[in-house]
Formats: sequence, structure tokens, C-alpha cells
Amino acid sequence: MSRASRRADIVAVTPLRFLAAVAIAVLALPAFAEGAAAPAQPKTLGRVIDSMPLHLALAGMKAAKAPQVIEGELVLSVSGPYRNVAAAFAQEGFAILHPYDLNDHGVFVLAYPVPLKRNADLEYRVVVDGVWTVDPANPDRRADAETGLELSVARVPYLSDLRLGLYKVVEENGSTARFVFRGASGESVTVCGDFDNWDPFIHEMAETSPGEYRLDLPLAPGKHYYTFVYRGQALTDPLNPARAASRDGKAVSVLVVDGY
Repeated sequence: MSRASRRADIVAVTPLRFLAAVAIAVLALPAFAEGAAAPAQPKTLGRVIDSMPLHLALAGMKAAKAPQVIEGELVLSVSGPYRNVAAAFAQEGFAILHPYDLNDHGVFVLAYPVPLKRNADLEYRVVVDGVWTVDPANPDRRADAETGLELSVARVPYLSDLRLGLYKVVEENGSTARFVFRGASGESVTVCGDFDNWDPFIHEMAETSPGEYRLDLPLAPGKHYYTFVYRGQALTDPLNPARAASRDGKAVSVLVVDGY
């Protein structure tokens, strides 16, 4: 089968944005392994790559390589005369298929976001034309402790979530705000907002590491407005893109506690 024919089943590479993962229309799933029960029908996931360095790495790959991490994304690749390739990860219970895209060099490539705040390797299997197997380009493997199945292993770095738009101010319990601020070491930093009548002295943050200040604060359900007070200046939260204007026209940060 020609490359053009194979590409008819795959979304083509756009000039500026590389489709690192597109939904596979039909993917027959046999048993996960001989003698083992098949997992539940996985969902598929579609993503668009906006990073130009990552796009160029994926589009320019001419042969399958061992896993590598580029700009916080795990890059996987498979070469061969296949129609569909996807990966499923252990931390997702192998319940989600992440489809590879076929680049102009005939290599199936996938960019998978490395989970934040993770201190463990990523374990995964690949699905090639409906057959579950290990990653042929990755020699790093281990046996699953429960099933004995061989899993591919990808070594990934620890990635902090302390980045604009990624950090979640409200914790998973839905009622506690975890404020984080970075500045010079040895300073006095506080949080003030509508929850303390904008008092700049009540809620002082603790310096948990040099230059990093934190405060966990339970809040009532609803929308809250706040700022940090640092060296006498009221500053919005650099990790929180949600902002509004106060009555006097000054910028404040916004968070929503569950139940609002």
C-alpha cells in the first residue's frame, strides 16, 4: 500500500500545526494479551501541538526512536507499514487510546504531555493495527506485578505545576486555596482579599523554601477576589490568569471555590 493510501486514513500534517493525536474512527481491539481479559473499550483523544520546536521534532523524525521528552511532552514513535498506531498508559488504566499521527517520512509519532508533579516512570503499551504490544523502539521494559504482562517504560522528569495557567489554586477537596508566591528570601508576604476585608496583615505566608511562600486557607463556597502584598505593593497572583478590576480600578486575582 502506498504512503498516499495509508495517509488517507490519517489526518494530514498542517503547515503550522502538527496534529500529534487524532481520533481513530475504527480500531478493533482484541484481547489485551493471550489468555487475559480485554480491557474496557478505550476512549480516544485528540490534541493539537502548538509548540514549534515540538512540531518540528515530530514532523522531521525519519525513523522511530527511543522515547524522549521535548518541552514537557513524551515523544513516542513507531515505524512500519501499519494503518493505525496508538498508545495506552498504565496511570490511565489503559482506558484511553492516544493515537499517533503519520508524518511525511512515514513515521508514526505521538506527543503525550508528561503528568505534572509525578515522581515515577510512565508505563505504557502500544496498539498497532489492533494488536496490543510493547513499544518496538523502546528497549526499557518491565513486567506488570499483577498480570505479568510486559510493559514499556519511559523515564520522564519531574515537572512542577507552578506555571501560569497550570497551577490550581483551589485544591482537590474543593474548599481550600493553596496560595503560592515567589520573591526574594526573608521577606514578609501576605494574602488579602474579600475573605478578610482586604486586611494586609492577617494572613501571612510561610517561606517553605528560599524565596517561595505558601499559605493554605479554607474558604467559603463562592467567587473570591485577592492579591498578594509584597514589599508594600498589592500584586496579582502570577500563577493565576483569572483576574478582575476592583472598584477603584486596580487589578485583582479571582478564584472560585466549589459550590458557587
